[in-house]
Amino acid sequence: MKLDRKIADYIAPWSIMATCAVVLGSSLIICPPAGFAGEVQESLHNEIGYPTVAQALAALRSKPGVQILQQGGWTIISEPASSTLWSFAPAEHPAYPSAVKRSLSTRGGATYIDMKVLCEASKVACDQLVVDFQQLNQKMIESVRGPPPAATGKSPDAMARPGDSGGPRRGINVTSDSAPGWLPSAEQQSQVRQVALEFLAALDGGYYQRAYSLMSDIQRAQEAFDRFATRLKGFNSVAGPVIERRIIQVTWTKDPANAPAPGVYAAVDLASRFKNIDRHCGYIMLYQAKADQPFLVMRQEDTFMTNDSARQIAKEQSPESPDETWARVSKICPNYVATSVGKFE
Repeated sequence: MKLDRKIADYIAPWSIMATCAVVLGSSLIICPPAGFAGEVQESLHNEIGYPTVAQALAALRSKPGVQILQQGGWTIISEPASSTLWSFAPAEHPAYPSAVKRSLSTRGGATYIDMKVLCEASKVACDQLVVDFQQLNQKMIESVRGPPPAATGKSPDAMARPGDSGGPRRGINVTSDSAPGWLPSAEQQSQVRQVALEFLAALDGGYYQRAYSLMSDIQRAQEAFDRFATRLKGFNSVAGPVIERRIIQVTWTKDPANAPAPGVYAAVDLASRFKNIDRHCGYIMLYQAKADQPFLVMRQEDTFMTNDSARQIAKEQSPESPDETWARVSKICPNYVATSVGKFE
């Protein structure tokens, strides 16, 4: 499916930080910082909201408005109204039974990932679970960076909420072939942001099974997991660690005529930098079949030029040639404008 992207209002990127509180049995664990190698400490406060993992799962399953999905054996429950994502470990997991609760919240103009974990397994298994999710959160922090909100001249809240005069929502781009009068809800906007963050963090952190579980059946039918993982491992090996992930724009459409299936589509346009790649652009297409179902990744496109390739082009042609070549190649990336990256003498 090709989206009409003529509406080009820019949505300001957001800054992300992470806080964490984890419960081990009846004890609270304060999550360690990134790179922490010591013992996870415990406290006596349960902040998960439910006394046991089983009660949390049962209560959430019967809670109105939640979305439930099975991903790689994990039970994933999304609460769109509160921007909260629950992850329940499968029976074969060393930390079973356990529940990981992650919520997005905005304080002081920044979006935080607040995480609480209720773990009823051994301390060793629970500590590892904490570290695994803390690393995933850290990847989310590192993967999505952008200019501060002041660069747009508008506050993050103004960009995301309905206009005060009853007009169209600010910063929401809808294609011309979308269902007439339709706009994404605040819950849908929050879900797309959450899934995009999770998917990028999984890609950049090498969590290939997690990334694959976030993909739609349509996409998985086109690419088996082994091939998907091999492709991503190859890219990460060439690219090196991620330096920046910037969301340029999100474009929405509902029930477009040429889509593979009816539903809501959100195209998340990206610009990125890695240790070995200064020139990268692309997008993630997210799809929601029905309002009570989660958004999943239907398509991912990457266009890039490695720094080694840029140096070779500069050596064989001229110092300006890499930027000139990239300007031509990157035209296929929606809403991306190539700028000079630097000369390779």
